[in-house]
Order: sequence, then C-alpha cells, then structure tokens
Amino acid sequence: MRPLSDRDRLVHQFLPLAGALARRFHRRYHDLLEAGDALGVAQLELVRACGRVTDPTTAPAYLKRCIQGALAHWLRDRALLVRLPAAARSEATWKHQSLDQPLEGSGGSWLDALPTSQQASTATDDALEPGLEALVEQLPTAQAAALRLTVLEGLSLREAGRRLGISPMTVQRAQQKALASLREQVTA
Repeated sequence: MRPLSDRDRLVHQFLPLAGALARRFHRRYHDLLEAGDALGVAQLELVRACGRVTDPTTAPAYLKRCIQGALAHWLRDRALLVRLPAAARSEATWKHQSLDQPLEGSGGSWLDALPTSQQASTATDDALEPGLEALVEQLPTAQAAALRLTVLEGLSLREAGRRLGISPMTVQRAQQKALASLREQVTA
C-alpha cells in the first residue's frame, strides 16, 4: 500500500468533523435536506478544501468554515425555493409543499388558488391609489418610467433598460432617485 499524502492524511483526520457538521446541519434543516446529501456535500468539500490547506495548525478552523459554507450554499441553491427574511424565519414553517395538494375544504388545489397573470395585473392596478399615482406623475419622465417598469410591472433592470433604450445601471439610478423623491414627498 502506498503512503498517504498530506492531503489524504488531512482528509482521514477530519472525516469525523465533516460527519458531525453534516449531522448538525441535517438536524437544523431536516425538512429540507436529506442526511445523505448533507454528508456527501460535507465530505466532498472536505476533500476539496484539504487540497488548499497550507498551514496544518489552522486546518481545523479553515476546514470547518469551508464545510459549513458548502452546506449553506448547497441548501441555498438546491433546497430553499423561497428565502424568508431573518425576522420571519422563526415564525415560518420551513417545508416545501406541492401545488397539487388539495386545499382544505374547497376541493381544489393550491395551484387553482394562484392568480392568473391577468388577475395579478388588475390587482397591481387596484393597488395604485390615486394619491400614489399623482406622486408618480410628478416625477421626471425617466424616473417615473423606471419606477413603473421595475416596481409596478416587476421587470428586471435589464428588461426595463431594453424597453427604455438605456443601460440597466441607468434604470437603477433613475429608480433609486424616484424612490428617494417619493420618500421625501411622503414624509414631508
């Protein structure tokens, strides 16, 4: 049998750490993450990170951060479909639910309860109060257009820029100026 390289020694030494971090992560997010997935992600990152270790004295802290980061990124990219603000995380249940599940009492599914694009646009139009529309009308044309396209219609900065014939950064600046102006008018 060939002798182990420094990286292989580190991997074998810190395999229990990867397992412990994976188990802790799985206990915390048991509804979103399978134990095997967490262990696989932790072990893969351990192997990757061991190749980057330059100082064995700082290896435990470095490897722990790398494994925790990989688990968090894996969860963010593959498991969480909706990211809640930190204040709402304690109140919300962290479960995924199929849109095909039946609604309680009505017999339909969750998918049937979602508004169609036409219903959503009418809801947005209804949400604009006459006072808010008057405030938007007072804005310069570029700012009002940027605000309408990005906030009210929900377009991306890139798409709004294409429609207006300007760069996305210019759209963002116009949107920020418009929101600042509206804040000043509302608080004054």
